[in-house]
Parts: sequence; C-alpha cells; structure tokens
Amino acid sequence: MIEESDELIVRAARALSGMPPTKAGAVARVLMAVRANQARPLPFWKRAMRRFDETSVSAKAAGLLMAASLVIGFFARGTVGNARDSFAGGSELSGTALQSIANMPAESRPVPVAVAVELANAKTVAVVGDFNGWDPSVTPMQRVGKDGPWSATVLAKPGRHTYAFMVDGATLVADPRAPRAKSSDFDGDASVMMVRTP
Repeated sequence: MIEESDELIVRAARALSGMPPTKAGAVARVLMAVRANQARPLPFWKRAMRRFDETSVSAKAAGLLMAASLVIGFFARGTVGNARDSFAGGSELSGTALQSIANMPAESRPVPVAVAVELANAKTVAVVGDFNGWDPSVTPMQRVGKDGPWSATVLAKPGRHTYAFMVDGATLVADPRAPRAKSSDFDGDASVMMVRTP
C-alpha cells in the first residue's frame, strides 16, 4: 500500500508544531505564583469540600438521605400514631373486619386514601363524605404537630366520591386542593375524590 501525503497538510503541520515565542519573565512569574499558592494550606472548609467532591455520587446521596431522614424524624417524632389507627381513620378494625376486606374482589375493596388540610384556627376537624355516611364521628383528623395540617386516612371503594371537612362540629369546608362539585347529600359545595382499583 502506497501512502500519499498532501503537500499542504505537511506544510500546515510543520507550521503548527512549533511553540510560540514567550518572554522569559512571564514563565518566571507563573512559576512564582504556583509556588506561592502551594505554600499556603487550604482552609478546613475547602479541604472538606474537596473531599466531598472526590466522593462518589452514591456516597453523597446516601449522606444526604441520612441527613434528611434525621431531620424529618426529629420534626415528625410523636406525630405518627399506630399504623392500624391511621389506616382506619381513627376507628378500630378487628382481625375479622380486615379479613373480610381482604376477601372482597379488587374492584369493590376499600382503598386507603390519605387526606390533609391546612386549617390553622380549627379545634377539631373530621372527614365526612359518601364513603362514611357523612358522619363526623367516623373519621376524625389528627393535627400534625401543634400548628401543622390536619390529616387522616379514609377507606373508600374505587370510584368517584364527594367529601368535605367538618370543622369544629359545625362548618363544612371543601378541600381547597381538590375539584369541587355540588353534593347530592347536602346543599353545598363538596370536594371530589377519584379512587382507583389497587
């Protein structure tokens, strides 16, 4: 195989292969600046950040996840009750009731749905809707912390449901984050909840 070379490419390669001329003083100034920066120790926070930058992404993510879980755990301690109580919306479910729910076909089995609302001045709040007969004693809500939102878990069969919040046993308030519809059970606005088959 015969290699052919282009005269123009050879001349361009020769012209670009040489280094441009430099001033002797410029090289000395650059070397002095490098030595001066090497002599000073880095502050602690820069050394820590350099180590943090050298760690892998998964180690960083694990550290951030652990820190976030500690913060969340600190603020949420004492606010989460018994899981069975929150699942039942505060009412007690017996083993036979849970077994009868488990034996139902999936399309008619009640699904736990978490609801929450911000009502700063309320003393008591309950979730009422067509899934619990609009009875405020069935699903009372618990406040998260002293000034946090009210939350509860309701059991609703798959489908469309209307609901509202009973505030202080007298006022019905629609969920501000949910779509609204007229309720056929009472004269007023209610919120709409769509529950899907698990």
